[in-house]
Amino acid sequence: MMTERGMAAPVAGGSVLADFDAVLAAAVPELSGRVRAVAFDAETGRLDVVPDVPAVGTQLRWSASKLTAVAN
Repeated sequence: MMTERGMAAPVAGGSVLADFDAVLAAAVPELSGRVRAVAFDAETGRLDVVPDVPAVGTQLRWSASKLTAVAN
């Protein structure tokens, strides 16, 4: 899909990292500013995030489907 749109993997990954705060705010506004994206592997689609406290990580896992839908 990225190739069809003329994007290289590093550009796509950078975009995911750059847009994470906006996607998080749209999907789960109560977690906005409490989770930061630290790495994206375009080959596997894995996004690594760091919550400010473990409870926020749990909330994020519960909201993963909503977050994925907004990101897509």
